[in-house]
Amino acid sequence: PLALLVWASFLPLALALRTFQRLLSRAYTAVRERVGDMLAAISESVVGAPVIRAYAVEERTARRIDESVEAYRRAQTRAQGLVALTFPSSELVAALATAAVVVAGTLLGAGGHLTAGELVAFMFLVTLFVGPMQVATEVLTEAQNAIAGWRRVLGVLDTAPDVADPGERGHRLPRGPIEVRFENVSFAYPGGPTVLHGVTVDIAPRSRVAVVGETGSGKTTFAKLLTRLMDPAQGRILVDGVPLDRIRFSSLRERIVMVPQDGFLFDASVGDNIRYGRPGATDEDILLALADLGLADWVAGLPQGLDTPVGQRGESLSAGERQLVALARAYLADPDLLVLDEATSAVDPATEMRLQRALDGVTRGRTSISIAHRLSTAEAADEILVFDRGRLVQRGPHSELVAVPGVYADLHASWTAQRTV
Repeated sequence: PLALLVWASFLPLALALRTFQRLLSRAYTAVRERVGDMLAAISESVVGAPVIRAYAVEERTARRIDESVEAYRRAQTRAQGLVALTFPSSELVAALATAAVVVAGTLLGAGGHLTAGELVAFMFLVTLFVGPMQVATEVLTEAQNAIAGWRRVLGVLDTAPDVADPGERGHRLPRGPIEVRFENVSFAYPGGPTVLHGVTVDIAPRSRVAVVGETGSGKTTFAKLLTRLMDPAQGRILVDGVPLDRIRFSSLRERIVMVPQDGFLFDASVGDNIRYGRPGATDEDILLALADLGLADWVAGLPQGLDTPVGQRGESLSAGERQLVALARAYLADPDLLVLDEATSAVDPATEMRLQRALDGVTRGRTSISIAHRLSTAEAADEILVFDRGRLVQRGPHSELVAVPGVYADLHASWTAQRTV
């Protein structure tokens, strides 16, 4: 009878724990989401501090951070309130079970059905039973907290990659000049309109190709598709006759290197950032590469040479200097196809001329594609691809395109007029 009484005391708690479990799960999931929002607001404010100061939006930024912190506080308070409700519940039930056993045991003893020793022994057993039940309640609470965090991790791990590596099943391409073919390639960003329409073009090995067009015409999208930072929505891209999506990443990244418009630098030295192009390179290899690019005097002028720290995201260097480091990094990687996405856009005219002479040597003997608004690059290219509103509208050498009315002739005339002014 006493055992049944103890079970009857704990049965409502056992049933209530299922409800507590669901409530705690939702509460801790909300806490994790608010933590993410709070950290995102703080990190964005730190990274964008120069823009915040430039536009004097400190109060608005602080208000956004305060709101995210307050949302986190409310979520955490609600979760801890549920925890505070769960723990006393187990204590209350344990106290009720103990009191019930004492009362019932005393009545049974008065009727001669239970001795004092048996009651004391049963009270000891009740204590052994209550302890694990209280621990189980605490474990349940902590488990919901851990599960909520684990679900966030699984959500990231289960996210399907936009571009998948074929791995060992993929092709490994031999070293050598690269031939590229686009076959009716179209692309649209998720939820947006088509930004590239039915592009079909062949790029011969060892050719120097310039891609030009107005802002938003599809030039950078073309470069990202070529380097497989994205996959086309329609059509296919062939590299040396092999579909791009069937080439293993280890081979693709060795043979094709892209220098983006804003080359990202890590919080390390100039030499370490250049060495990302070839991790095993020595300082002598880096200095030799810089000399080939005509940048030896620039590095020598830095406070600590190759050991000069660049700061977070390269903030200690100017925009032009960051691009010089990115170009040197790409050159050290020694790719067979070099894609330059407006890589000289933030370089002064004198440095641009020096880099242009160096890039003539860098691109010799390998396929290169340069995307630029400055048409001096296009004038020196073997072939020019002209994009307009996501379509390839013209192609050919500079001498031919500039002589006929069209998009390129208009761009070149506008560029020439700006240089004259």
